[in-house]
Amino acid sequence: MDLHIAAVETSGRNARGTAEVSLSDFAYAQILELMLAGKLQAGAVLQERKLAEMLMISRTPVREALGRLETESLATRGQGRALVVCDVGVEKYVSLLDLRRILEIEAAARATGRVTVEKAEAVAAAIDVLVQSPQTTPAQHWKVDEMVHGTIAEAAGNPMLEAAIRDLRRRTHIFNTSRIPHRMLPGATEHLELLHAVTGDDPERSRRLMGQHLDNVRDAIIDFILGTRRT
Repeated sequence: MDLHIAAVETSGRNARGTAEVSLSDFAYAQILELMLAGKLQAGAVLQERKLAEMLMISRTPVREALGRLETESLATRGQGRALVVCDVGVEKYVSLLDLRRILEIEAAARATGRVTVEKAEAVAAAIDVLVQSPQTTPAQHWKVDEMVHGTIAEAAGNPMLEAAIRDLRRRTHIFNTSRIPHRMLPGATEHLELLHAVTGDDPERSRRLMGQHLDNVRDAIIDFILGTRRT
C-alpha cells in the first residue's frame, strides 16, 4: 500500500510554532498521529519525500523520525527494503501490555525487599518534582517513569528479565502523557505506592499493585486508540 498525500489529513498543523520542539520530534509526532488514527495503515509505505512535502519540512528530520519509528518496531522493512507501517492496533498493544504485566509483576515480587528506602525516596522525589511542575514534556515524564520501572526491574536481579522489560516498555512508551494526560496524577500515585511496596516485605502486595497499575495503563491506551479511530 502506498501513501496518498491527498488522503491524509494533518488538521492544518505544520512545522510553524514548534520552536521548542526539534523538527525531528515534530515529524515523529505527526507521522505517529497518522498511524495511530489509522490514516497510515499497516503496510503503507513511508516515503521520505512525500512525508516531507506533506509536513513542509526537509527530508532530514523526516529520515530521523522514520529511523526512530523503525527502532521502536512501529515501522519495518518490507519488500524491496521499503519502510512500511507496522500494525499499531489495539490487539498488538493489548498483547504487549499483557506480556509486560506478566514480567513486571514477577519483577516487582522479586524486587521486594531489595530496593533500599534511600533509593525509593530519591525516585519519589523525582515523581514529586514532575507532578509539581507547571509544564512537563513527554521526555521528562518518560525519564521519571523509567526511573520507577527501571529501578524495580533492576532490583529483581535478573539482567535478562530487566532487558526484556525495558524493550517492552520502549515499544509501548509512545502512549505518554501527551496522549493520555489524565493518567499523570493517578500514575504518580500508583508509582509511589509501588515504591513503598518494594521496600517492604510483602511480595504479593507488590504483585497486586504492579498488576493494577499496568491494567490502568492498558485501559487508557485502549480508550485512546478506539477514540482516535472513531474521530
